[in-house]
Amino acid sequence: MYYDLRPGHVLHFFAQLLDYPRGDLTGVAAQGAALVADRSPEAAATLHEFESFVQHTPQSRLEEIYTGVFELDATCHPYVGYHLFGESYKRSTFLLGLKDRYRPYHLDSGVELPDHLAVMLRFLAVHEDWAECQEIITEALHPALHQMLHNKEDDPPDPTIPKQEPPGEEYRRLLQALYEVLLTMAPDLALPVAWHPVNTLFASSCH
Repeated sequence: MYYDLRPGHVLHFFAQLLDYPRGDLTGVAAQGAALVADRSPEAAATLHEFESFVQHTPQSRLEEIYTGVFELDATCHPYVGYHLFGESYKRSTFLLGLKDRYRPYHLDSGVELPDHLAVMLRFLAVHEDWAECQEIITEALHPALHQMLHNKEDDPPDPTIPKQEPPGEEYRRLLQALYEVLLTMAPDLALPVAWHPVNTLFASSCH
């Protein structure tokens, strides 16, 4: 079977998996795993685990888990600008810049804000300027994902207490898989999380 290995095609599948769950995601996860196998075997393994998870989880329960992870837990809010800037004017500038870039592609974020992770991934999947895509990955997506994955300080485990996996851990591992795949697409990502040149990246489009 032939798979399109272009970076944008890979991001398209992640966008589907990280959007609010609608329909059967089993095939989406399986195709995503095949696409990333050469880039990151670890990410491919995670996607196969996610495939099994969605296959054995009723739709209503999947929606409940998604809401618990991304809407009720502020540490995992799926809004990139929120993690970069908080609720500030800088985030407003970021949102306006995204809208400006979406317009030529007729990309509508629907009920979501433009900085929703799935919306941004859909944009990068169709964006024609891969150099700018890499810049957005480096300066926005990767720092935001880093915060989503590392802003919880876990207490040292008590060896006498059996460790229980928290609800929604499958989605957190999916975020980790995306983080690893993005490293293969924009390798110059060793930037301080507090440094956000997206101010400059989007300022020219905002008035």
